[in-house]
Amino acid sequence: MRFFSTLFTTLPCVALCTLALSVDANSKTPRPKVCDPYAKGPRLAELQEEAIQEFAHLWLVKKDIQTAWDRWIPGKYIQHHPNAVGDREWAIEFLKQNFAAPGTSTSNITVFSGKGFGVLHYKWTSPNITYAISDRFRFEGTCMVEHWDVIQTITGNEPNPLAFF
Repeated sequence: MRFFSTLFTTLPCVALCTLALSVDANSKTPRPKVCDPYAKGPRLAELQEEAIQEFAHLWLVKKDIQTAWDRWIPGKYIQHHPNAVGDREWAIEFLKQNFAAPGTSTSNITVFSGKGFGVLHYKWTSPNITYAISDRFRFEGTCMVEHWDVIQTITGNEPNPLAFF
């Protein structure tokens, strides 16, 4: 009788403990993505496409510049903009002041990647000026490490109706 008594108290305890462990394992929040500078292999182009897409969404749509840069440009950063006077931290602060400022917006966003580069092309509008901007990033693994850009002022008086977009 003692065997059955122990069996009937032990089995429910084991079942409940197992259930509790599986619920705990399933309830963990996923860790945020962070780029991998050493990523390689047959899926690298696909992973770089995912990286530039998420980077663009965080930066240009959500205006969460800090998260975009922390995930996809976390370290090494080479800047080719002729008027940039600083490093990664300078770029983040510049973008926060300009892209996340009240009254600014982005539209006409196109994002693509290939051959180790990612490109963003978009319209940036502020209360005082509108630009067509193209940003090109070079990848190492899935991290963006180098940046070039081209910026054109949109006046609204361009004779070419197909200009910019």
